[in-house]
Amino acid sequence: MAKAESDERVGHEESATQPTNIPHDDKLHGHAIQQQEHNRTYLQALRTDPKLLFWIGVMLWTLIMRGFENQSTGSVLSIPYFKRRFGEPDATGAYFISTQWQSALSGGANAAAIFGACAASYFADMIGTKPVVLAAAAINIAAIGVEFASTSIAMYFGGKMMNFVAIGAFLNVCTAYVADISPLAIRASVIGFCNLSQCIGPFVSAIMSNFTSQWDNDWSWKSLICAQWGFAAVALVGQIFMPESPVFLVSKGKMSAAQAVLERLYTDPRDAEGHLKRIQLTLEQAETQRLSSYAECFRGTNLRRTLIGIMVFASEAMAGLGFVSNYGSLMYQYLGIGDAESFRIQIGAQILSISGATIAFIISDLYGRRPMYLGGCIGLAGLLICMGISGSINNSAAVTASVGFYTMYNFFYNVGVGSTVYSLAGEIPTSILRAKSLAISISVSSAANTMWSFVAPYMFNPGYGNLKAKIGFVFGAFMIIWAVMAYLWVPETRRRTYEEMDELFREHVPARQFRHYVTVAEQRAAEAYNAEHVEGKDGVVQVERV
Repeated sequence: MAKAESDERVGHEESATQPTNIPHDDKLHGHAIQQQEHNRTYLQALRTDPKLLFWIGVMLWTLIMRGFENQSTGSVLSIPYFKRRFGEPDATGAYFISTQWQSALSGGANAAAIFGACAASYFADMIGTKPVVLAAAAINIAAIGVEFASTSIAMYFGGKMMNFVAIGAFLNVCTAYVADISPLAIRASVIGFCNLSQCIGPFVSAIMSNFTSQWDNDWSWKSLICAQWGFAAVALVGQIFMPESPVFLVSKGKMSAAQAVLERLYTDPRDAEGHLKRIQLTLEQAETQRLSSYAECFRGTNLRRTLIGIMVFASEAMAGLGFVSNYGSLMYQYLGIGDAESFRIQIGAQILSISGATIAFIISDLYGRRPMYLGGCIGLAGLLICMGISGSINNSAAVTASVGFYTMYNFFYNVGVGSTVYSLAGEIPTSILRAKSLAISISVSSAANTMWSFVAPYMFNPGYGNLKAKIGFVFGAFMIIWAVMAYLWVPETRRRTYEEMDELFREHVPARQFRHYVTVAEQRAAEAYNAEHVEGKDGVVQVERV
């Protein structure tokens, strides 16, 4: 849908929204860089700035820790020696970790992640991304030591709480950093890689637990803990040398420092200079030009943006992700699968996770976020309801079907909802509020996961609700609700610059029209690019939404 706009209205918007303290030539160059981003193809964006991709990779490597820690929690709870070491015997003499401790370990960790995400966004706005990442790394390394040295389930719980403070901080600042510096043509892919990173960790954890779970000593579970030091050490080397977020530096008026950082990120110095102007332009044209605050996330059009971020991130918990990641091996055992076989199936489940996330990584920038997210919600709803139906039938074929549906969840989740959550929640907030908006979204998701962490064991454990696979009905129903909300409220952000999205939200464009709506920012960018690159030639760049 083309934007019908009179000259008078355009002139009014020019005076109302254009920055007042950026020289005209700099504004022109900033707009031209935006059009240059539009013109680059997927492969061109991958080839143009390898240094930029390297630093994105450092942040993505850091997020492997979250997936590994999440998976290792469920794996450790189902390791026989750990259960004998820290559990209690049941009526038959078999050892188990009490339902109360299962709830506390996963629920308390999610609560700690909320604190970590909120604290990280607050301090990142004050002192920058790099100091926060380094502080989180120090907490992470110390917390792994507490978990490794645990002599009681309470001490293990304390270490995990510390660790998830750091993991919550990583999830917030790393996602915001990647969203800030990602090239437009591959932005969904690299932000979506945040999810793929968190699939790699569980895969490694599943392979390790398959080999170590049968050892009859403390290394059967301690090996999963100390392996985290390896991931942390590699990440720390990169974190020490990582450049600060250029968006943070520009927001603090440190233009020389921002220019130096951008020269480290971009191969062509002219691109670095142009992106500095683009960041200035985006920040000054945003609706929010005051100091960022959590209250600002709920004012004006930022309210709509924050609610969309909350909705998409909350779908992680409402789809049952926390339940599946924390209790995967236990669920297989409750369905009648032996200990050793449950760990082998878990490896297959993680291969499916990586496959789904990889497919999403490849196609998200080609097909867009909205259809992938909506399709993901619908697919998960169908899969989970099928799991609930098979769980309602008491025969061996139905149990096999339940195991199959439960395992396939990993693919269905990651190919749709899992990967696009990070893209949408990272792209939708205005630049100056990105870290705080992400903190709010992550906190709500973690709070919902905390609720499920406490409630789910009582729902599916034998001796309590004993739902087992019938729990699929619960999460499937929520996914039907989320599919409806996605259709109504989730916009398409593919190939949209942050300045364009500021305008789309400012103009209250309906979510279903985002894909084809032609913005004033696009028109200015095309005109500026023509003025810089094709003035005096036969052809000019045209604005066309497809």
